[in-house]
Amino acid sequence: MSTRWSCAICSRQISWSELFTFYSKGAVHFTCFKDAAISKANNDEAKALLDALENELKMIVAYKGYITMVKNDDAKRLLEENEKDAEKHAALLTKLIDRHVMQQG
Repeated sequence: MSTRWSCAICSRQISWSELFTFYSKGAVHFTCFKDAAISKANNDEAKALLDALENELKMIVAYKGYITMVKNDDAKRLLEENEKDAEKHAALLTKLIDRHVMQQG
């Protein structure tokens, strides 16, 4: 199933099963965002930030799966809060990478 977004870098449709984020130019596949960032700053700091972002995006996907498997309302609420935290962290990392890596040069 596809989202309603097209990638701001490659213009292809973004699927719900793919890792994606939002930056200053719009929705973007994580792989496209990572490749663009590495092409601008191929250093350990950029790689560390991108690895952290990838882990947060994977956690969002994992929490979505856990939420569908849990019946207990308290557990479901906790997992939903954790998913929102991962989304917040991913947004902050994306913004930082966009500002300090993507907009270089």
